[in-house]
Amino acid sequence: MFMSRQLGNVSKRSGIAGAIINSLAFAHEGGRLAGQIPLAELPRLADVLVDTEGVIDCELAGEQDRGDKAYLLLRLAGCLKLRCQRCLETVEVALQVSSRFLLVPPGQPWPDDELAEDGFDAIAAEMEMALLPLIEDEVLLALPIAPRHQTCKVPAAYVEGNGPSPFAVLGKLKKGV
Repeated sequence: MFMSRQLGNVSKRSGIAGAIINSLAFAHEGGRLAGQIPLAELPRLADVLVDTEGVIDCELAGEQDRGDKAYLLLRLAGCLKLRCQRCLETVEVALQVSSRFLLVPPGQPWPDDELAEDGFDAIAAEMEMALLPLIEDEVLLALPIAPRHQTCKVPAAYVEGNGPSPFAVLGKLKKGV
């Protein structure tokens, strides 16, 4: 059985990865959390990674503006090992995410016009918000569509002359040889 302790409006279970917050209270109190999340604890991200070794540095802060709007600020940093879409080798991608979320209380209208102008996203304010899914979503959204090296090495088969060219094999099949 894991240990759980209540810190004001934050329930912590095994670091920031297991933190559950009351999002509005966290923002109104100016709460702060920081820690590291092992990549192996992010199952949806693990599907696109070459290697799940390593961690993501996370920092979450709550704030309230003068108009009583509550926000969460999330900063993430790390290094991810993805598959290069050119050469299929491992490529390391630096992760730097800085996101701001407007917390929308239940029953309040969603601010469609403000989102585009102010550069933040709106999320539903929750009494028990698990941070891990929010963090994983932001990492997945920050991934490049087609990760690749600046310059790729020529595949080993072509450099070392290992094996015939696939086109030469096709040419032989076409000629009936």
